[in-house]
Amino acid sequence: MKTRYLFLFLGLVMSGGPVLGASDVTNTRHNLSVSGPGTVKSTTVTQICVFCHTPHAAMADAPLWNHTLPSGQTYTIYSSTTLDASPGQPTGKSVLCLACHDGTVALGALANPPTGETLDAILQSPMNPAERGYLGTDLSDDHPISFVYDSGLVGTDTELVDPASIGLPLDGSNLECTTCHDPHEADTKPFLRQSTVNGTLCTSCHNKSGWSTSSHATSTAVWNNVGANPWANRRTEWIGANVAENACLNCHTPHTAAAGARLQKYQEENTCLACHNGNTASTNIQTDLGKTDSHPVTVTPNANHDFTAKEDPLTMTIHAECPDCHNPHTVQTADPMISFNPLNLAQTTTTPPLANARIQNVRGLDINGSVISSVTNQYELCFKCHGLPAKGPCGSVVTTDRCGTATGWSMTRLDGIYNIRDKLNANNPALVSWHPIVTNNPANNSEVPSLRTDIPLNKTSSLIYCTDCHNSDASPAAGGTGPNGPHGSNNEALLAQRYSLDPIVPTSGSVDFVLCFKCHSESALLVSPLSGFSHQRHINTRTKSCVNCHDPHGSHSYNHLINFQTNSSYTGGPYVIGATGGNPQPIFQDNGNYTGACWLNCHGNAHSGRSY
Repeated sequence: MKTRYLFLFLGLVMSGGPVLGASDVTNTRHNLSVSGPGTVKSTTVTQICVFCHTPHAAMADAPLWNHTLPSGQTYTIYSSTTLDASPGQPTGKSVLCLACHDGTVALGALANPPTGETLDAILQSPMNPAERGYLGTDLSDDHPISFVYDSGLVGTDTELVDPASIGLPLDGSNLECTTCHDPHEADTKPFLRQSTVNGTLCTSCHNKSGWSTSSHATSTAVWNNVGANPWANRRTEWIGANVAENACLNCHTPHTAAAGARLQKYQEENTCLACHNGNTASTNIQTDLGKTDSHPVTVTPNANHDFTAKEDPLTMTIHAECPDCHNPHTVQTADPMISFNPLNLAQTTTTPPLANARIQNVRGLDINGSVISSVTNQYELCFKCHGLPAKGPCGSVVTTDRCGTATGWSMTRLDGIYNIRDKLNANNPALVSWHPIVTNNPANNSEVPSLRTDIPLNKTSSLIYCTDCHNSDASPAAGGTGPNGPHGSNNEALLAQRYSLDPIVPTSGSVDFVLCFKCHSESALLVSPLSGFSHQRHINTRTKSCVNCHDPHGSHSYNHLINFQTNSSYTGGPYVIGATGGNPQPIFQDNGNYTGACWLNCHGNAHSGRSY
């Protein structure tokens, strides 16, 4: 049989159908003869096809098959909590590939060796683990193979393309190595049936909702040649010119992935930070994560944690990883709902409380504590961790409303409520006052004389975002130009601007409470005090912090966010406790029209019905 006809016949055998275009293994690394273009090849054998096929005395495992198969080998197969298919031990054509690529069988272990030619030493050994085609017997870090890809699977995983439309060959009804790789043709290296540029090969099977318009599918951002090349561990022929061309391979790698589940290119957050360090993406998230207070992305030991689409916020261990807040397949830079946010004057954004396009399609909790598959409002994402009844942001049972800082202090509030969702849920009749995150509080907020008049906030109808207060100290929410979002801040409690959590001695009211002055008038509170209660005297003269009396999220105790801090363990003694000889708890009485009275002991003075 002439060689060109043998190639044609073998192409029919391996693909299961007619050959589409020329099929010539001669110019590929699968040509292990002396004429092969690769570095792993014989110095003596001149026959080309013999390393896989033989026209006579072939093995029974496959038509005209010549290479000894692994004997009794058990493989560690791919597994992931987000996998709906059921891969088994390799079968069909995948076993033929693994006869060389698992590194257990000599490259020249042939049933019918070439007549008259000697197999040299390189062929008498298995594939070297240093070779880029080496897979080994641990396939847990490789794309799953040997599973049934049919309409039943597509019915379960709706983000898969119908098998009749994928345009790639299945082995019967199974997806095998040869679905993506053509072992005879290397025009699209490495032996790919389609290019990976713009995700073409991946999207033949994967139809990720929202992908085509996402930032990762459309961005023309390129690496600026500073620091590590985010695409350095990629085959040269797979590297595209920008983020859009690299597409799926920006984050995933189909073989020998650093994190097996979901085939992440690097371990969890490092997959994102390879670009989001200011050298490819415009946002330098890595810098924010290294600040004094940050979401614990880099320290949370969840390298392969369940992707947010599968996790149950009510039962999961509290943690923070990038995909807990961002869906990388749908995230967009541009917001589809543009409006004016009076608190972020330098940036257009969505209308509170709506979730912008960077955090949509992520699971969360609604205001009543029910799990929702995709957040509509920003606060629903925050509630996933900060709205749980018995867990705090550190994953332990809550006794305080924050994890503490380097100083080791925390807060105990009069109402004893430490679930942020409960502090904002107007459906709870016990809630008295709250910041307008979920709903406004017209009955209470109408009596807010300190609201600034130079920004378009309506005290009885406007809403604000969690991220208007909790954000990067370099973000537009802080008047900067850095990335938006609560990734990290040099201010305590991950605040965009300074707000003193020290109950004792703020340095200066105008500096230590600048966050409050985004909405509230500094002059009304600290310079020309409003009639009634003297904030100026308490802040500047008595040097007491706002947090002694006000709970910035909400209060089940009193109007005006009054929810006394009742800790008694600070250096220097207790701060707000019951009046001496009176009630064991501090009391505030709202007498209306900016008047009231207090029964408490604060800054060393007893207030027994002291009014203002």
